Amino acid sequence: MKRALLLLASALPLACDDDAPAVGVDARAPADAASDVTSPGIPWSLRAAGEGFAVTVSGSPARLRLERAGAPLLESPAGMPLLVIGVRDGGVSPTRFSDPRVPDPPGVTWVVPTTVRAVDEAAGTVTLTHPATGDVVLRMVRTNADTVSLVVEAQGPDAAMVRFDAPTDGGGYHGLGEQFAGADARGRMVPMQFHVSGIGVTASSTNEAHVPVPFMVSTRGYGVFVETHEAGAFDVGASEPTRWTARFEGSHATLHLFAQATPRAVIAAYTRLTGLPRLPPAWSFGHQQWRNAWDDDAQVLADARRLRAEGIPTSTMWIDNPWQTSYSDHTIDRARFHDPDAMMATLRSLGYRVIFWSVPFLDAVADGATPQNPAERLWLQARDRQLLLRASSGRPYITVTRYGGPSGMPNANGSPMDWTNPEATAFWVDQLRPIIEAGARGFKLDYAEDVVSDIAGIRPGFRFFNGDTERRGHWFYPQGYHAAYRAALDRWAGGDGFLLGRASSWGGQRISDLIWPGDLDNDFSNQEGGRVGGLRAAIHGMVSLSESGFPSFASDTGGYRGGMPDREVLLRWAEHTALSPFMQLGGGGESHNPWAYDADAVTVYRGLARLHDDLTPYYIEHATRAAMVGTPPVVSAAVAFPDDPGSARDPEAYLLGDDLFVAPVVTAGATSRMVHIPPGNWVHWWTGTAYAGPADVTVAAPIGQPVLLAREGAAIAMNPQEVQSLVPTDGDQVVDLGDRASIRRLTAFPGPTATTRSWPGGNSARVERIATGWTLRWTAEAPVSVLRSALVVGPQAAMVTGVSSGAAAFARSADAREGRCTRCWDADAVRGVVWVVQEGAGEATVARGGA
Repeated sequence: MKRALLLLASALPLACDDDAPAVGVDARAPADAASDVTSPGIPWSLRAAGEGFAVTVSGSPARLRLERAGAPLLESPAGMPLLVIGVRDGGVSPTRFSDPRVPDPPGVTWVVPTTVRAVDEAAGTVTLTHPATGDVVLRMVRTNADTVSLVVEAQGPDAAMVRFDAPTDGGGYHGLGEQFAGADARGRMVPMQFHVSGIGVTASSTNEAHVPVPFMVSTRGYGVFVETHEAGAFDVGASEPTRWTARFEGSHATLHLFAQATPRAVIAAYTRLTGLPRLPPAWSFGHQQWRNAWDDDAQVLADARRLRAEGIPTSTMWIDNPWQTSYSDHTIDRARFHDPDAMMATLRSLGYRVIFWSVPFLDAVADGATPQNPAERLWLQARDRQLLLRASSGRPYITVTRYGGPSGMPNANGSPMDWTNPEATAFWVDQLRPIIEAGARGFKLDYAEDVVSDIAGIRPGFRFFNGDTERRGHWFYPQGYHAAYRAALDRWAGGDGFLLGRASSWGGQRISDLIWPGDLDNDFSNQEGGRVGGLRAAIHGMVSLSESGFPSFASDTGGYRGGMPDREVLLRWAEHTALSPFMQLGGGGESHNPWAYDADAVTVYRGLARLHDDLTPYYIEHATRAAMVGTPPVVSAAVAFPDDPGSARDPEAYLLGDDLFVAPVVTAGATSRMVHIPPGNWVHWWTGTAYAGPADVTVAAPIGQPVLLAREGAAIAMNPQEVQSLVPTDGDQVVDLGDRASIRRLTAFPGPTATTRSWPGGNSARVERIATGWTLRWTAEAPVSVLRSALVVGPQAAMVTGVSSGAAAFARSADAREGRCTRCWDADAVRGVVWVVQEGAGEATVARGGA
């Protein structure tokens, strides 16, 4: 059993033992240091300080004050205790679920402990008591410079739930994991686990939110994280508009508090506490493509070649379900893919990485039946070795609903693997070896939300090898699932692997590379009225996850439910995914390939995919920062500009990295959009028009030119225009980054002060506005020699009279736009762009005539 626990602890963040307080501290005051006062009126105060902020909990009942620079950010008013304990006879029921989604779960009585039994302010400990709750020990600790933590342990035998209450204020409340109804959770009740029936019916039929995170950040600059592995919910003013409440099962929890200068910094502090996210492999940032079901290997290769022929840059292809001979034998079905070795070799030669769909199940075998396929034979082995999740009867649990694909293989019932048994992980890693050695470099990991806390209020009775049940299993199961595939890719692919997960939980950002949101609707809708939601929901899901410590997200371009989307939905969705760190094309129906529509759709989609892949250096730069310090690469306008009330009015607008502002078109038939320009000076990507914010303006947005603004002064590194794949490729069939190793590319939006963009290896470009135009100072180190620059200067592009370096004049050529010449330039007055191509280190001067 210890081996199993150690395995999980090594793979999962903060895997605290639920028999002890979180954050690894002893919440009991030393016997010789505490004073036994047993009085309701004795004054007490626990205080701890982080860097630049302080937290105080004091009084009976306990009240909270969180302050930064002496100013209160969050303060309990009179009559609103911070801490309330839920009691029921016998404590947490082994069979009945105490539903935290409702203010008053049946059988639970809320009690505020007020009598002081012991105080040790030097140790940061106080013990409150009440006849119903027994002793409730509070301990305040400075966990790190960014985090002050209140550890709560209710020691009475009837303690069944812990509740934290605090007042709402004028800010927005973001985070809480994958939220499709909107990034601001005010007015909503947000469960911290998946439910298959009951209140709100949050099963996949109406909700694809599979990544709950008990962290909430206020746009006022503070955040709270309830560390527990139990079921819970955040009631963000849904029951009472004047308060938010966090309710969780169990007798103890830790309330972590954060306060920073900006909400983004709060998110970074939370992320550092729970585990910095993985940096996905560089090739995974390139455009990806798949079909819901492949007919055969010829169809796979036809799409692969068509993408190259159409000039749509792509680095990864998915082989989605069905592809195996049975679930989950991880063996390519030769009846469908007739020559898989040749298929994989051809895809490699064309510059593609390949990832395969997978699930954590093995096809089950009925009692006394003869196994009919390889997976069923593996199931028998796993059953006999206790590698499968068990029901309360001790027998392997078998899925109630069927899983599977749309064609080729019958849907099946199966048993989930039990990842708390280290032999189960070793077994699975060995089973994955052949497909990885055949060329798989990643997996699309479906399901894992199956370990639910309740079914219609009754505990399902899951039994894990390590002695756990669904009470904690809903949290650790998806992480154990993902960790097995991570171990296989590390072992058999040398770490060059990519994992997409559908379900996860807090801390899971350390294991999987990316979340994809399951099956969204193929339209513009939001999640409302019983709908999963389409494009609007996808935008909210990406933003809310990034604001919850999961920086990488990719929805199906065009959605999934309802089959093939209409042309407008596909292309508007592609505008959004092009302007997000990951872009993947695929979904329900025959395909989402743009050539299934018309030639103009191909042209528009090509431009958007090209824009996405051109921006991958920018995306990787911000993903690297997220992996190093936790700063989210995407945040809502409200979080990015918390002091600007107008930014909170546009729920779909978001800041992409530090310098790009995106306002997607989410209305059918629209060709323009009302945009709230955020504070500062911004430049329109497509025209060079300058905007000063805050201001509300109507901006043209024809299909293919989404509203994209760059911060004035930004200098954005981009890939050379002709790169087709981010995968290193032998031969000359495909242009990869290695084929353009001597080239750097820059798009700049010159401001009043000079801007410098640096690249690894000592290469840098300095852009400066001068009285008569602009200068480009290029510092190049071998093998780099060429700089392709685009200066977005608006109407002044029409005034450019020439470009020179020293006494040498550059030739004007339209080829400068695509970098097909050197020491050349061109300008476009309509787009407001000046293109300059330099070769060799030196300074180029762009001369502007007129005033």
